Amino acid sequence: MTRKKISILGGGSWGSVLAYLAAMNNNDVTLWMRNKELATSINEEKVNRNYLPNLKFGPNVFATSDMEEISNSHIIIFCVPSDAFREISDSARTYVDERTYLVTATKGVEKEGFSLMSTILEEHYPKNHIGILSGPNLAEEIAAHHLSGTVIASKHKLLRESLIEELSTDFFKIYENNDPYGVEMGGALKNIYAIACGIADGLNSGENTVGMIMTRGLGEMGRLAVDLGANPQTFLGLSGVGDLITTCASPLSRNHQFGKLIGTGLSVEESIKKIGQTIEGLKTLKVVKKIADEHNVEMPIVDSLYKIIYKGSSLEGSIQNVLGKDMVKDVEFIK
Repeated sequence: MTRKKISILGGGSWGSVLAYLAAMNNNDVTLWMRNKELATSINEEKVNRNYLPNLKFGPNVFATSDMEEISNSHIIIFCVPSDAFREISDSARTYVDERTYLVTATKGVEKEGFSLMSTILEEHYPKNHIGILSGPNLAEEIAAHHLSGTVIASKHKLLRESLIEELSTDFFKIYENNDPYGVEMGGALKNIYAIACGIADGLNSGENTVGMIMTRGLGEMGRLAVDLGANPQTFLGLSGVGDLITTCASPLSRNHQFGKLIGTGLSVEESIKKIGQTIEGLKTLKVVKKIADEHNVEMPIVDSLYKIIYKGSSLEGSIQNVLGKDMVKDVEFIK
């Protein structure tokens, strides 16, 4: 296997895990982050003391706060919060070669419009091949070598093959997909339904209810996907239903945690403060509500959550207020 230079932009849990995986495959890994002090400590101690402190980096991981260090990378993986994605993508432009494969591992949408992260990369890097890395990937579990899978989606086959080769391990499996838009939409939209399932959990609604929310949520995702040009079949894979189930069911999900706090009676403001970290589903909910209304796509769970979170509607202790009034059809796209 040819040794390559792989740069990861973002020093959080997910970025740290991706750096670890790339290094396991005998690559030279540059882990970029804003925090210069943290970068120095990672190089000295070979652990990220702020995130996953039990994950030990190999000698071929170099942390830095200097963007110039990503120069001459074969692959660059963007793993920064969606709110900072455009800024970081723009800052990196000076140091990115046109032949470098660019991959977004960030799930979310921009506050304005319905711009996914790949859209920003396409805007900044029109000549580069771009991929999407998305799936049910809880960083803590991957760091503990629990069996996990993800999806690399791109129109460029060589990019897909390269990511599979450079990040795969015996406990981290990567599958390919040629519908990047659908894969990225799945990763962004599922956070909305994790909030809904969290509310159900807080209301002690039971497993039947959670299963119903996940399934009806998948139908909503498919409706919007078709309207915006994605393939609804993509949502049957890891980046769709796989990620949806994991995020909706896992207490490790911040979106689920936030919803549970709402379900137990806390206000939106109190819940946000208690979580203390970015809750991607909140921003995604607002953007998706707007686009669904503009395109006349029926998304009753989105409508109901929007009323509860942004309009102050009362839950009144009932999960019915989250589910809303849905169409009677069970399965989408069956004629």
